[in-house]
Amino acid sequence: MYISAKEAAKKWGISERRVRILCSEGRVDGVLRTSWAWNIPSDAPKPGDGRHLRHMKNHDLRIGGMDFSRLEAETQGLKKIVDRQQFIRSYQSLVTRYVLTAFASDDIVVDAQDLAVLYNRCFVPSLPFEIQLLALNARSILVRMLYQYGLGPVEGKSRPQMCEQRLKDLYQMMCQGIEDEGPVAYLDADKGQHMETLFVQYDRDWAHLHPVVRSLFLYGELLRIKPFGRFDALLSALAFAQELISSGLPPSLFDAEHVDEFKAAMILTRSRGNYQNALRMLEQMLVLECSRLGSRE
Repeated sequence: MYISAKEAAKKWGISERRVRILCSEGRVDGVLRTSWAWNIPSDAPKPGDGRHLRHMKNHDLRIGGMDFSRLEAETQGLKKIVDRQQFIRSYQSLVTRYVLTAFASDDIVVDAQDLAVLYNRCFVPSLPFEIQLLALNARSILVRMLYQYGLGPVEGKSRPQMCEQRLKDLYQMMCQGIEDEGPVAYLDADKGQHMETLFVQYDRDWAHLHPVVRSLFLYGELLRIKPFGRFDALLSALAFAQELISSGLPPSLFDAEHVDEFKAAMILTRSRGNYQNALRMLEQMLVLECSRLGSRE
């Protein structure tokens, strides 16, 4: 639930002008801007000296002020696309880009040309067999998500909700042919406790957040926890993609030119709980991918 700047001013005992300044400076946690209005979470605390947020315990995470109005306009444009087959082709190109960035986030080096050859159903001798399986499995999962949740002119048929079991299912699908022995389990009991806390937050504390914010929180916390001890960044990227697609947004992380910059922004989320830089980069990439999906490649 959101309140206006005027209502927040009355609640906090400050002027409406001061509330707007705090919002523009990114000091009101969870605030969103749509058109000209600031939308402030009703439970947002009055900004203090900027150091009141904690990164641990229940993981209060800082996002500052974000304006998603341009992105929302772009996503509305996706709903107006009528050429379904062209959209699917554009989405398949997006999937290739996304797998490359997901691999980069896990420090797995894959050449774009090698990935293109692999996705044309040709074995790539220079790539380890395990990496080829991961790439094929990741692509299959991302393509399946398009038809499960729907995007643009493609209607969804089923909508598996994010939860601990769904995350384990994603991990199992991702590692098919690599780690097939026994049921999927967290690395240890401590990881299990962290994951339980994470999904309590996801269901309770993050439900009111903008989908982009909620998706990035999930991605960042999975990176921090590393629940399975292997390919955790790739799994985090797939969970992130599901969150975006289920909210009518294309999966996107960063482009090849900004790998190090995005990684640095994500390090900041783990050290200080500050997601502002990562969110700004992500919002720009989402706008770009929406534009690509809407064009005729």
